[in-house]
Amino acid sequence: MDIEMHAIPRHGPDEEIFRPQDLAFFWWLVYKALQLYVNLRSKWTKLMSWQPSPDSGWVQVFEKLPGFRQSVKPGLHPLMRAFWFIVVWLCCIIVYLIIKEGIKRTMGHPLVVSTETEEVGIMDVDFPQVTVSHPGGLKLTSISRAITNYKTAVALDSVTDEDGLLWSVKDTRRLLQIIDQVCSWKTTYAGLNNVRNEENGNTGIFVNRDSYNLTDEPSSNAMTDKIIPFLKKATYDCSNAIAGCFLNEILVPCGLLFKKRFSEWGSTCMFNGIPGLVTRRFQTIQTVVSEGEYTNDELEAWRKAKLDQDIGQEQLKPNGSIRTPWRQTSPGKMSGLSFIIKDELLDKACVHSEGTGFMLTVAHPSNEPKIKRFGKSMPFGHEVFVSVKPIILLADGGIGDIEVDQRKCFFSDDKGGARLKFYEKYTQQNCFQECISDAVDAKSTIGEPGRALCDTWGSIGCAAGKEKEMYDHGIQASCKKCLPNCRQTKYTTSVTSSPLTQKHMEWYRNEYKQQLINNETFSIVYVYFEMDSVQASRRGARYSTFEEVGLVGGTISMITGLTLLDIIEAMVVIAGLIFAQHKIRTMISGTDCKHALENWPLDDQEIVEQAAIDVHPTDPIEIVEHPIVTIGIVFRSDHFNNSRFPLCLSFESRIEIPIRKNLGQQRGWNFLTRFHIYPPTKQSADNLPPNLYEERFFSSRWMTPYYPTGYHVLLLEPGGNLKMWGNKMITLVNENSGLNMLAMFVNNSVIVNFQGTCGSLK
Repeated sequence: MDIEMHAIPRHGPDEEIFRPQDLAFFWWLVYKALQLYVNLRSKWTKLMSWQPSPDSGWVQVFEKLPGFRQSVKPGLHPLMRAFWFIVVWLCCIIVYLIIKEGIKRTMGHPLVVSTETEEVGIMDVDFPQVTVSHPGGLKLTSISRAITNYKTAVALDSVTDEDGLLWSVKDTRRLLQIIDQVCSWKTTYAGLNNVRNEENGNTGIFVNRDSYNLTDEPSSNAMTDKIIPFLKKATYDCSNAIAGCFLNEILVPCGLLFKKRFSEWGSTCMFNGIPGLVTRRFQTIQTVVSEGEYTNDELEAWRKAKLDQDIGQEQLKPNGSIRTPWRQTSPGKMSGLSFIIKDELLDKACVHSEGTGFMLTVAHPSNEPKIKRFGKSMPFGHEVFVSVKPIILLADGGIGDIEVDQRKCFFSDDKGGARLKFYEKYTQQNCFQECISDAVDAKSTIGEPGRALCDTWGSIGCAAGKEKEMYDHGIQASCKKCLPNCRQTKYTTSVTSSPLTQKHMEWYRNEYKQQLINNETFSIVYVYFEMDSVQASRRGARYSTFEEVGLVGGTISMITGLTLLDIIEAMVVIAGLIFAQHKIRTMISGTDCKHALENWPLDDQEIVEQAAIDVHPTDPIEIVEHPIVTIGIVFRSDHFNNSRFPLCLSFESRIEIPIRKNLGQQRGWNFLTRFHIYPPTKQSADNLPPNLYEERFFSSRWMTPYYPTGYHVLLLEPGGNLKMWGNKMITLVNENSGLNMLAMFVNNSVIVNFQGTCGSLK
């Protein structure tokens, strides 16, 4: 292997050699940067010299809109155009924010409650539901018999009652389970204080602690054959407990007015209230006990009754002598409801009050009575006056178009959230009851049809406890889906009384011997409206379409200056442009324009022999007065006498650019052809009116110094409307020049006479 030897450099082995860098790459970068700068400068210069064509469609539209018309003014600097565009968009943003905040603060909730200007007569107001509770919830003899049957069944494994029905031990325990829920001394104030009153006939010894799985299913054999018939006998008949019933001073059988209702306190009598058979979707013990109280006509009348209709609407005709729901036709205590209620002395048990009187409550006819919560105690041996004052909240039917989430209330015929699982008709009280039932059901396995009933101790621990918890938290907060009724009527009551003398009582006992056979103490009760009219309130829309348009339109007009007429005018312009383009495409697609020109018959003697003249672009520095000038010859043609089309091959001296008739500005198109149109009906007519003399030309090479030769055609159909000329103007379309278009229309007799100039631009 040969190794080459070299001498050590003069500068030594450790010294670096300085070599100058290659500057080609640096100068290439400089060149690219300069080239980029030149390109950007050129583009910027072109951009700054750009002017929109006044014949452009979007320019014509913007000219009709405030703000935008400032940005499309002719001769305006592009930066000023950009400035006006930015101003317009900023104004739009400001308008949006103002409208959004204005609607939020000014309009707020879509509904408002206002006072009616006219009072509502009481004859247009539903009379309240009246429910009375006897001193005893169940008969003492019935409770005693149930306890005796239970003891006998435990001893003998079964027992046969006085009706010949065979009761097993389980059946007797189930019956006591129901009785104990109603009559347990723990459901009274005395029981809460551990004060036992044996005379009240409350249960407490035979509490079902083991729960025998009794279900609230009235169709089972035990319920249908034994328990339901027993409860019907154990409750009081309203016709025996109440006598002397009058409506509007007319005597009506009390059994027709007051209906038995099995409540949380046992037997009650209800007047003018919706039956459980109508309002509940499922049959329960409560509804079946009252099943025989109503006729089919009464049930059908309650099903059809519209319980939230507005004042002044047509009322349903009553099926019988009593309207459903009933209304007091004239003010005063004698025109309302009056009746006699007696005190049960011999067969009284399941007593819940500590006094000797009876309980009375009023509610809206569409709601179920809550005698335990809202009942008022009335004394026996008195003449009792219950004056009622309605509180009416009406609602405009138009608010039904507002979404439920916004209006926050339900009409009775609403769907969706207003449809309840357990009730046919929506009321807020029914919704609360269903909400509580769902909450209890979620906590335990009770409260739903087909499931086991709570025993008394269990109900105190689960159902009653959960209900109290929800009320403590706030029933509206616990049941947010339960919105109020849009139309609702509530009632306030005032109770006064005065004692009856023994002499008066004797007279009434002689009159009603069947009901007052045992010399019972009784009271005469009057329930009536205390006034002849009432001031109502009304839910209505806080704002109408007029207010919305006023707020939105006023804000837009104030900030942007835009009006409805501007929008309409812009839409008309857009529609006109679209129609014109459609018309042009339709006309061109139906005729082969290029074929018409190529086959145009020409005579030799009509061809003008001229030398062709080359036309070069005008040097920009040679333009002194006018940027665009035309030179050419004037020709005439009449297709009736001369079917030949002239060729424009020679040019005359330069002529001055015409001025736009409507704007006073120089025309901005590449080439001008002027025509004089003579409609056939008016052969002596001169030029078109100045406001109609407006040719249009869409440039093919705008912003370049090379202007092509072109033609402009202004057409008018024979006998047509001069104002529609704009739809007949043809330019370079589908590779057909204006001259071709003119030839086609002359050949097809679309135009009659014309005079024009043809040539090129310099």
